[in-house]
Amino acid sequence: MKRQALIAGAVVVLGGIGAGAYFYVLPMFTSGGAVTSQPKARAVASASVLGVNTEKGAELRRLLARLGTVQDIVVQGDEGALADQGRLLSEISAVVRAFEKPDWDNYAQVRDAFVYVLSGGDYGVLKPLANDETRHEADRTLAQGIIKYAQGQTSAARKLWADVDPRSVDVSLVGPFALARASLYIGNDDAKAIALLDEARLACPHTAIEEAAVRREIPVLVSKGETQRAMLLLTDYLRRYGRSIYAWKLFRDFSAAAAKRDEFDGRDMVEKLTEATSTADRQSRIDLLLAMAAAALPAGRISLAQAAANEALSLKPDSAEDLDRAMLYQAAANAPSTRAAEALSALRQITADRLTGNDVEIREIAGYIAQTVTQNKFAPASDARNAEVEVSRTATELSRVSTAVKSADAAIEEANMIMSGTKK
Repeated sequence: MKRQALIAGAVVVLGGIGAGAYFYVLPMFTSGGAVTSQPKARAVASASVLGVNTEKGAELRRLLARLGTVQDIVVQGDEGALADQGRLLSEISAVVRAFEKPDWDNYAQVRDAFVYVLSGGDYGVLKPLANDETRHEADRTLAQGIIKYAQGQTSAARKLWADVDPRSVDVSLVGPFALARASLYIGNDDAKAIALLDEARLACPHTAIEEAAVRREIPVLVSKGETQRAMLLLTDYLRRYGRSIYAWKLFRDFSAAAAKRDEFDGRDMVEKLTEATSTADRQSRIDLLLAMAAAALPAGRISLAQAAANEALSLKPDSAEDLDRAMLYQAAANAPSTRAAEALSALRQITADRLTGNDVEIREIAGYIAQTVTQNKFAPASDARNAEVEVSRTATELSRVSTAVKSADAAIEEANMIMSGTKK
């Protein structure tokens, strides 16, 4: 249910006055990944093969190392590094596409090609390997699974990788492979997804792989009710990756999951989060709080929305846009309450041309609710019932907003794909 309709629905619950990529991954060329004594999938090639240092292989390793560095910079908040990432992905594609049959005999180069595609590269470069029946079966299975994964064919990729343990592949693939495989289970087998995400972040600490794994794991933990662990990871993420250009997605997904949980509906959780993240980047904290307030309103979590908006205002946002959003969410939370008149006054100070997307609809609906509550505050019982009918009618009319909201969500997702370099 979209946020505008649910704000109207909140009046029914609380209105006793008058009447809701791919992934960034980093090649791991150092030791330290999780390794077990179990047999390898195509194991690690012999030292004699790994020792081969062809010109193409050396160039591929150099570019992959550079790509990993750039992706680390991206998750530290440097948007300018995205251009470097796109260029490097193109350069690596050219190198791998130039591979001839003997080049695929060098497992070090096969492994690096896998890492490249799992890093957001062009899956088409793996087709010669995936389609060559003379190749090692484990290599072909991994290649075919990576291609299906990159194409978004979740079920097919899950089937191909069903018997492959991330710890059984080459050490450089442990993190990227575990991260990719985890995405196939989110929403299908969350316990398995969490285990794989743990594998990915522990295999590649302080890298873009860890950032991506934690970012995906937190909302899943919240949905499963593992609140304490989710909050620990969230506070750590804010301190270390709060400025990542992908942090907004975590804030949105975490907030959406939290708004569905009763334990988040109140000031306590916001106060605990505020205290735990006091040393984190201030703008990141503001962004998270605004996301929480925006998600809480449509879910009818008025206390959560109010607490998050109040805390965001206390951090004194620098931008006029953030200030307007915080004031908007605070007023919307106050609309179905004894502070409706105050909310209406605040909403009138925020003009629609200073808002974007769903916030415009929130302002309209919150204004209507505040006005209805204010006008009927001291109305006789019969008028109060009429107010309830009017609010219900408004909620019905809001169905027309749903298409626009879906379009906005689709636009956001497409923008994320473009930024991450996964949109071809």
